[in-house]
Order: sequence, then structure tokens, then C-alpha cells
Amino acid sequence: MIDWRWKELDILESQERWNEAKSFLIKNWKQHPRDLKVVIRLGFFCWYVLVEDGWLGIKDVDFNELETVLYEVTQFGLANFMTNEDFLWCFGYMISLFPHYFGDCEHWEEKGISMLKRAYELCPNEPVYRYSYLGNSPNTQEKLKEEFYQVQNVLEDRFQGEGVLSQYFKSVWHSLHEN
Repeated sequence: MIDWRWKELDILESQERWNEAKSFLIKNWKQHPRDLKVVIRLGFFCWYVLVEDGWLGIKDVDFNELETVLYEVTQFGLANFMTNEDFLWCFGYMISLFPHYFGDCEHWEEKGISMLKRAYELCPNEPVYRYSYLGNSPNTQEKLKEEFYQVQNVLEDRFQGEGVLSQYFKSVWHSLHEN
């Protein structure tokens, strides 16, 4: 997995300076379009702000622009990173949860699940990929309990940093543990 830490971006995101973070990411993507970390962090940022808008009470962000950038970075990633497990996992996760941000819900939900499956097939021993894929598969509830504890063991190591991507995944899996 990628080291998700990115000091400048983590600071902007943790301080909820959404427009500055968006500009920073877009600028980095234009300068380094094939940098997978930039692609994933930009895609995740757009998705996160769109999905969490109501919860976070974000008011001063151009959500139409975020949807456009999310579409563009997704299309770019699909064209350039479909053999990379980190791309497949992160975008597969986002797409499978909220397919309507990507297009036709049924088509994109299936696409997201197939991306999670492919990430798992590429790295079957990676607990995060395995758990994410099995969570979208039927008849896996018992297996998920076992997998969940393996994810817990790698959580802090896999999602270092203070940015929204790291904080999101740590909070998601911590909240699952509480339920």
C-alpha cells in the first residue's frame, strides 16, 4: 500500500481548508498526472467532500467542480491504473459505496465491486483489500469477522497521516469495531 502521508495536504485537510486543498491537489495532478498517490488523493478528496458535505456542513466549495474533477480523475485512473491494486481498491471502494457520483448506479456499482475483487486477486494476503472485497460479497459474514481483526492489526500502519483519506479509513474501521 501507499504511504498516504502528505504533510502540506494533510494540514490543509485537517484544518478543513477545502478550497486550498482542492487547488493544491489539482495543481499537483496537472504537474504529475501519472503519480498514483496524487490521483488517488485527488479522487478521494473530491469523493469525500461530496459524500460528507451534509455531515461536515461545507458551504464554500464548488460541488459541481468537484464532481467534474472526480469524473476526470476516475476516467484517467481507469485508463492508466487498472492493473494497480491501490487504485483498484480505493476507487473500487468509493464507486461501490456511492456509484451515483460516477454515473449509472447499477453499472458503476458492479464496476466498483469488480475493481475490489481485482485488487483482492492481485494481493490476496492484503487484509484491507480482502476485507473490502468480502464486504461486498454474499455469504461472507462469518469470514468478515475473522478478516476484520486482521484489518485492525494493520490499520495504523496502512493509514498513517492526518489527511482525510487516512482519517476516514481509520474511523470507518474503528466504528465497525464499536458495533
